[in-house]
Amino acid sequence: MKLNKIRNKNIGSFTEAGILVILLVFCVIISFVNPVFISGANLSNLLRTTSYIIIVACLTTIVMISGGLDLSVGSQIGLGGILVSTLMVHGIPIILAIILTLAANSIIGLLNGVIVVKRKLPPMIATMGTMYIARGICNVITRGMPVYPLPPAFGMLGNGTFLRITYSAYIAVAVALVMDYVLRNTTYGRSIYAIGGNQDAARLSGIAVDRIKMSAYVFSSLSATFVGIIMTSRIESGQVTLGTGREMTIIAAVVIGGTSTLGGSGTILGTVIGGLLMSVVENSMVLMRISVYWQSVVIGIIMIVAVLIDVFRKERAGMKV
Repeated sequence: MKLNKIRNKNIGSFTEAGILVILLVFCVIISFVNPVFISGANLSNLLRTTSYIIIVACLTTIVMISGGLDLSVGSQIGLGGILVSTLMVHGIPIILAIILTLAANSIIGLLNGVIVVKRKLPPMIATMGTMYIARGICNVITRGMPVYPLPPAFGMLGNGTFLRITYSAYIAVAVALVMDYVLRNTTYGRSIYAIGGNQDAARLSGIAVDRIKMSAYVFSSLSATFVGIIMTSRIESGQVTLGTGREMTIIAAVVIGGTSTLGGSGTILGTVIGGLLMSVVENSMVLMRISVYWQSVVIGIIMIVAVLIDVFRKERAGMKV
């Protein structure tokens, strides 16, 4: 057990250092190719989009370390935006609308947990189903039309800044720090690693496996919903397409950051760096005017390479794949 912990720590450190070097090299290259990359306006926009990814990815990391997967986060971003905007359009106060939206969407996270944990469906199939359900609810509510006008005060959440840095960036830093502490220093965090490493052994050691795995899906749902609310505040209208395809970017950030697709290992620091790398890649392709279709190809290639590296690392460490 002690040897495995040492190996996991070394693997994690190597992964974080490796992707950080790749990130820095990529940033330098892009800066030379297109100096607009380091302009104040672009860096501000990059920071904002990265914060959205990191907030959700940090909670998705917990799901994946526990051996799960959540493909519904992109649709839950969209549903969060549609629900909060619809409630406000019908006269519900801003704070109450946000609370009701978080509560409503947490049901989807709970549903994911129940289906995966209690009914034993594969996480990919279960969360793919709720992904379509959430997106379908968006279409049913809006019939494809944007939801507006929204209260002017609501726009402060997504557009407000402090020291010229968007509020969402501060929120992302807070989420990352809290989740890093939870994983490193709490019983809950240690239980997440134990469950992902060996679920049967975790259950025999007295860990409430079902309850903890279900809570991970609920937290993932809440993070996606909250980001949907922030993004809706940013554009000041509820858009049915909000969050479309973002689940792949978020999962790619987590995997690139070193979280194993098989569960049992991963760090928040790695996820943060992975999120930064994904944002920089997407931003640089936009600056170079690369077609959005090719952007999807690049993200797909990055995901496959990241998974292959994960498998290779575990084989080198003598761990079962």
